[in-house]
Amino acid sequence: MATTTPEQERYILHLNHALAMESALIEHLDKRAQQVTQAAARQRIEQHRQETGGHRERLRALVQTLGATPTTSQAGVQPPITPSLTGRFKGALESEKEDQLLLLALADYAVENYESALYQGLARMAENLGYESHIPEFEAIREEEEEMARWIAAHEPEMVDEAFPPGRAAA
Repeated sequence: MATTTPEQERYILHLNHALAMESALIEHLDKRAQQVTQAAARQRIEQHRQETGGHRERLRALVQTLGATPTTSQAGVQPPITPSLTGRFKGALESEKEDQLLLLALADYAVENYESALYQGLARMAENLGYESHIPEFEAIREEEEEMARWIAAHEPEMVDEAFPPGRAAA
């Protein structure tokens, strides 16, 4: 790799972090597609899995254009965060398949929004470091992440209805 500044090296680290994340999310999305019960949700997750594969390839290419080596590692995909829910409460929420799927969908929404923020930040880093040609790549990826987040948000009522079917009066 050619001589780089500390800022350029940090930028490459951020690119490789995003690459490791996208690599992990491919496997995560494969699992999610198998878990969901609705065909439309499965199809949309599979579509986003293909988009995520494209994100991974774009990031690899960007790292290589900088004369660096793309990471082959994967980030960890953690279970959904459930603040203040431990022990019996958390176990109870995760015992019902419908509740578990709902929690996973909410976590997926959070991940998509995190990715959107990440790519917005990468675009700003690229601009500040003079890598203007990288910016359209990040903007395209960010738009796909935001579109998936919007899709999840739009279908949240269906996910809630699956876990808690309407028409059942409280006792």
